[in-house]
Amino acid sequence: MIKELATALLLVAAPLVAWAGTPLLQSRSALVYDLREQKSLLEKDADTALPVASLTKLMTAMVVLDAAQSMQEMVAVGDADIDRLKHSGSRIPVGAALERGEMLRLALMSSENRAASALSRAFPGGQRAFIQKMNDKARVLGMAATQFDDPTGLSAANVSTARDLVKMADAASDYALIDAFTVLPRYGEAIGTKTRFYRNTDPVVHWPDWTVQLAKTGYTREAGRCILVEAEMPNGPVIIALLGARSSWARTADLIAIQRWLNGDETPVVMPRMYHASVKHHHHQSFIQSHRARVQFTAYRASAVPGVHRMNGNHHVGQRHLRLRSNV
Repeated sequence: MIKELATALLLVAAPLVAWAGTPLLQSRSALVYDLREQKSLLEKDADTALPVASLTKLMTAMVVLDAAQSMQEMVAVGDADIDRLKHSGSRIPVGAALERGEMLRLALMSSENRAASALSRAFPGGQRAFIQKMNDKARVLGMAATQFDDPTGLSAANVSTARDLVKMADAASDYALIDAFTVLPRYGEAIGTKTRFYRNTDPVVHWPDWTVQLAKTGYTREAGRCILVEAEMPNGPVIIALLGARSSWARTADLIAIQRWLNGDETPVVMPRMYHASVKHHHHQSFIQSHRARVQFTAYRASAVPGVHRMNGNHHVGQRHLRLRSNV
């Protein structure tokens, strides 16, 4: 009986464990990039192209801002902005009109799909021209393995690699509005006669022990749980790209493990299993309490991973740190 119980527990915990000697994070693909040293610190399948879900909205925001349209101009949500692909909900009713800047804020900080769609339709030439600009921008940034099919990320045809996404996050963080909107914890927006309160979809902006410059999450069934974060760590700023985690708490565990590893602490991350309905808080997130599985993560350095891609000559200097990349 004891043997059978031990086997059963092992099978339950197996997806969570990085066995000794196996460099494993739970996300399907990962990359941690040191902005000061301009080098990759940690990689896992960083060149595998995967769906990116709402990480797409960082590119959407850059194209909107590059067009230099008035942030005060009213943009209306129409029938064409209803999600008929994934049938996701929205708190912006059809017919509502907001200033372009307000639409951009909702698209970034609460990942509003209708807001992103409406912004693309209000672009000169319409949504088709907007998506072309997204792909053109990707090429300029050296994102050779990236393709965008829609401005929201709902399409599984929006694909990229962790390496390409680091380039996108690096470029996006040069836009003051993108930085400000993506790290805004919560916001009240007057829509019609009601004020609707939105909360940032990114967990790290609510964590007091993280200093975050830029953050964006993404989720679809095909993409799994994804995240892009630029954060200040003890040895300087880094960009973290995670793709394809099976759950929000698995993605959170990876973030915590990476932060600890960067701090020189390889203490195992203990996360709760999700079976019972009593809720407890762990690392400022709510999880469903049950039997706790001990999760050991072992990170590995980029020097052990062959192949570092060049930036295709996209050299520019940011206000906060040098962005003259020789490799990402």
